[in-house]
Amino acid sequence: MSVPYSQDTELGSMQLLIVSQDDHSYVRVASEMASAHNVIIRGLNAIIQQAPYVPTFSDEGYKANDVKDLLFYVHSWVKMVNHHHWVEESFIFPEMEKFSGRPGLMDDPRHQHELFHSGMERLLGYCSVTTPDEYCWEGGMKDIIDSFSKELTDHLYAEIDILLKLNDLDSFGLKRTWEQAENVAKQTGNIGMLYDVFPSYIA
Repeated sequence: MSVPYSQDTELGSMQLLIVSQDDHSYVRVASEMASAHNVIIRGLNAIIQQAPYVPTFSDEGYKANDVKDLLFYVHSWVKMVNHHHWVEESFIFPEMEKFSGRPGLMDDPRHQHELFHSGMERLLGYCSVTTPDEYCWEGGMKDIIDSFSKELTDHLYAEIDILLKLNDLDSFGLKRTWEQAENVAKQTGNIGMLYDVFPSYIA
């Protein structure tokens, strides 16, 4: 079972994930997915911990470039999360279901994506059209994030628990399937994505 990782977090942040250790490939699969999910959680934590302290237009110390940087970072984070879930639905989930012989194995994660997709799109739109002078945390960005953050983080935790139940599958076959899905996913990347998602990896 995945468990919250209590170290290196602060009050009000979303907890990170760790998984138990085992030689079976299901642990590698779950661990690598947990690492990807922790990148998402760290990005969200960076937003909810730092954004409230970025002065807005009516605040003393307001700097338009600071708000512009925040909007760009949040925009990059959303693009990164969307890309991650697109890769899952397009490549990883189908390959895992085919190998396991269990159609619908990953249906719950697919449906969970739908629960926060509209909120993510609202946040993406907000960051795309809002000028630094228009930006606000309370009554603006915070309200949008609050509308989907629980559904998002619940999904990130729950998906790991599904992967940790694959210990009855052949270890070598699972490893090969995972690597094949990863390789196909990597081939779909493009250099433009680096500009969009790289800032969210260095928070």
